[in-house]
Amino acid sequence: MSKKIITLFVFILGIPAIIFGCSKLIISKQYYVASALIIALALAALFLSLEKKKMQTRELVAIACVVALAVVGRAALFMIPQVKLTCAIVIFAAISFGPYVGFLSGALSMLTSNIIFGQGAHTPFQMFGMGLVAFLCGLIFYEKKYGRNRWAVAIVGGILCFAVYGFIVDSGSALLFTTVPTFKTMLPVYISGLSFNAIHAVTTLVALFAATPYIQDTFGRIAKKYGLFGA
Repeated sequence: MSKKIITLFVFILGIPAIIFGCSKLIISKQYYVASALIIALALAALFLSLEKKKMQTRELVAIACVVALAVVGRAALFMIPQVKLTCAIVIFAAISFGPYVGFLSGALSMLTSNIIFGQGAHTPFQMFGMGLVAFLCGLIFYEKKYGRNRWAVAIVGGILCFAVYGFIVDSGSALLFTTVPTFKTMLPVYISGLSFNAIHAVTTLVALFAATPYIQDTFGRIAKKYGLFGA
């Protein structure tokens, strides 16, 4: 238990530390350094969370499949602003496979999909925000009976999408485009992002409500059949 607590503590503090430490690199368009470090820390946390069990190739394949679905969920609806299924898909992964798998899937999905939508200084913030939403949902619902309650999953997922992902991405925008970040200079950024964050949150809520527990059943059967992530 102590190992898990230490892993969780280092993980939660480590990602913001990476973004803050690489802030000058991110501003100077060297954002791939921060992105690579985020993925490296997420992988390390996942390996540690598995404890004595070695990670197998089929588990990496499962994560790759989740990321591919998440990228498609973002790209398929690109013509409709903020109507994306990425957040719902990585939340399902976190609930079915665990919070660390959810974070890694969320971070990788944003990094990979930005090959289509454009990499930039916003990428590390999007990776952190999407990964953290999935991670928190995993902590709340993974291996819990109420994880199959569609109302609970949909409401919590929608709120976290709006409050956590929206706040982190908007904060990144404010920090990157404001020379002297203050409450007065950052507030307009948060206000302007409310409608976009609300649309994203509602889309995620509806998708979670419609697909829970069907996607979880599918992911659960795959996990048990192939013995993924300790199933």
